[in-house]
Amino acid sequence: MFVPCIMFSQTKLGKAKESLSKTSKSSGSSSSSSNSSSDNDGDFDFVSAFFESAFLELMYYSTLGIAFGGGDYTEMNPYPYYNNHGEFTNDFNDNTKRSSIKIGGNYLINRINGVELNAVLKPIPIAGLDVSYLNFSESTLLNSESLNITSISANYYRVRENNFSIWWGIGGTYVGKEVDTWGFAYNLGVDIYPVKPISLHLGWRQSFINDNTVDVFKSQVKYHIKRAALYTGYHNYKLGSETISGLILGIEYSF
Repeated sequence: MFVPCIMFSQTKLGKAKESLSKTSKSSGSSSSSSNSSSDNDGDFDFVSAFFESAFLELMYYSTLGIAFGGGDYTEMNPYPYYNNHGEFTNDFNDNTKRSSIKIGGNYLINRINGVELNAVLKPIPIAGLDVSYLNFSESTLLNSESLNITSISANYYRVRENNFSIWWGIGGTYVGKEVDTWGFAYNLGVDIYPVKPISLHLGWRQSFINDNTVDVFKSQVKYHIKRAALYTGYHNYKLGSETISGLILGIEYSF
């Protein structure tokens, strides 16, 4: 009676932390148990490989462009859709600026609670610092678990057009709560401003933690109200062997 109860009481976050803590020394003994979940992760592994390939190609071609002159000079609007342009603009005036700060947060609607806080600092239009903090919490009848993830990356905004931008970056990710490990991370994304006051955001981040990865895919639709924006969308988090996904609700503010 007690064995099934103990087995089913193990939380998804507990399994995620266990898989993220594994190194090459300990992974061999658990290879047989991991085979059972490999089929479930097949689709996401395909997505991961696609974005990894896209990142390498984007990094190559965008970096190659530096040697041949780079992109046009741009500045930033006080907020998206100011003067009917997106974040970046070629129409310079007294209100356009060379630096910006954007802060925000979102909540994941899922059986597992997920809260993310994010800040993006752009000291110049072509470069920025992206900092995010993720906290997951889960409770069962017998126990509860939590997991926090902090990511920092330096982003390169290679394409900066009036209605869209494309960027990539590299940095590091720290997974706490018993994993306590730093790992290399890369990310890429695109922001599209098709029609005022709506914008679209797609982002991907992959972090290498011990012998596993933390993969984050984001798709968002934003409604801009001057400096503020309300948004919703779909986020997919692969935390080692476990996948958590769902609808998100968020808000952000531009300075």
